[in-house]
Amino acid sequence: MITDFRHSFLAFFFIFFLGSSYSARCQNNENNFVEYLYNSNQYKHVIDYLQHLQLSQKSLISPDSANFLIGKSFYHLQEHTHSNQYLSKVSGSLNNYNESRFLININSIYNEDFKRGYEALNNLKVEDSVVANLKYFELSGLALLNRDIAAFDKYDQNITQEYYYFSNERASLQNVAEELRNKKLKSPWVAGIATAIIPGAGKFYAGKRGQGIYSFVISMFLALQVWESYRIDGIESPRFIIYGSLFSLFHAGNIWSSALTVKNYNKEYNEAVNYRIKMDLHIPIRSFFN
Repeated sequence: MITDFRHSFLAFFFIFFLGSSYSARCQNNENNFVEYLYNSNQYKHVIDYLQHLQLSQKSLISPDSANFLIGKSFYHLQEHTHSNQYLSKVSGSLNNYNESRFLININSIYNEDFKRGYEALNNLKVEDSVVANLKYFELSGLALLNRDIAAFDKYDQNITQEYYYFSNERASLQNVAEELRNKKLKSPWVAGIATAIIPGAGKFYAGKRGQGIYSFVISMFLALQVWESYRIDGIESPRFIIYGSLFSLFHAGNIWSSALTVKNYNKEYNEAVNYRIKMDLHIPIRSFFN
């Protein structure tokens, strides 16, 4: 009886060991295959393979790891919205959780969703001083994207140590902050009013001197024709009506165009500044986590 029990126990243990060993080998095979695809930059294949495993519900790769790898693969493909959909599913138990929050921030700033980027980092609890400083650096950049100079100063002062992987970018953000402090964007109203008083003045104000000279010359030519028509033919003459209408239309369009030029100038300036900030925020993340 005891002998039979021992034989049964040994048989059960042997079968269990073989099953566990087989499961471990399968998991290693899956991990190795995914790692091979990822390291080969075959991100679409990583996504397709892991999504297939998730649908089949037979994957031995943990859901957190799968969601992280799918999300990071979408990040490399610059599909930021899809990347965040998967990275946001990663739980705090995964070793790569911190990285997932930083990547959510990067994806969000490229999607112009600065609020989501802020929430991903602000809610991140970190004990490591290096990661904490990186967090404050990223938050300082988000503050600049929101044109909140006071918040930038607060987060920048929380950075307690310089690190090689973001020292240059931190200096760049500080330069941007100083530039924004001193920068006064041009007013479309001022451009429009200036043009109404002196044709072309609004274009000069917007920095478009060539357009300003052109507008002034055309306006003066039409104005002289209007005056000449009035002086010779009178106010009711067809010539006066035609040139008067042309001058009025051109001058009104010039006023609108001057205001629009300033508005576009401000937009282009802000886009250029935001591009610099985004690059400064992105480079350290790639350096630190890769």
